[in-house]
Amino acid sequence: MTKEFEQITIKTICPVCNQTISEIWVAKLDSVIGVRYAYICINCKNLIKITKEKYLDADNLNQIGFSQLTST
Repeated sequence: MTKEFEQITIKTICPVCNQTISEIWVAKLDSVIGVRYAYICINCKNLIKITKEKYLDADNLNQIGFSQLTST
């Protein structure tokens, strides 16, 4: 498995720590089941979401990526 990390700028609220965040980490995970992208809060270091699709831009990530999250 290979991993690549990238830091992107976005303005949203972390669903785990409920703080406003301006940046998140995106980890590209390449394995036998394919490529997945893990989105990690820069404040609390918790996993926010894993998806097959990579964001296209910050607005698209904010709309699609975080609007569908559910609290646990």
